[in-house]
Amino acid sequence: MKDVDALRSFCLELSSDLPSPGGGTASAAAGAMSASLLIMVCGMTGRSKKHTDHWREISDLKAVLVRRRDDLLLLAKEDADAYDAVFEASKRQRANDTPGNREEYQARLRRAAEVPFRTAAACYALLEQSVIVAGLQTRSASSDTVVAVMLAEAGFNGASANVEINLGDI
Repeated sequence: MKDVDALRSFCLELSSDLPSPGGGTASAAAGAMSASLLIMVCGMTGRSKKHTDHWREISDLKAVLVRRRDDLLLLAKEDADAYDAVFEASKRQRANDTPGNREEYQARLRRAAEVPFRTAAACYALLEQSVIVAGLQTRSASSDTVVAVMLAEAGFNGASANVEINLGDI
């Protein structure tokens, strides 16, 4: 790893005593790492002379995975922002329980459920795409695909749990 400081910074944010970033952000990050590994596998496979017959399919798949990774990176930030908004709306409602504050809190909870729902959907799509990657990949990258699947599963499961928890408060 060339830039351990970026990973350290993210891990330090996760381990702070602040309510966000939290599990939703970590779930989106797991999905982004999954996509990144699948992109790497596509790149390695695309360079292999044994796979020239599938170059176009690999290239197209890689482009889709790049967009998915970038979406998941944005979702990681959106999740933290959505939870911060829930936290602030909750404080306002506790301080002054008005219909407007209750309505705002509910709207923030809906948003806090919608973002991890999108994360779960993106991770599910990664699981589907990993099957295609596995069918095309160079054998030397098979363990990377396995790790990508595990990360996508973690992202899906974590995001799904956040959706369930946030919907439970609505």
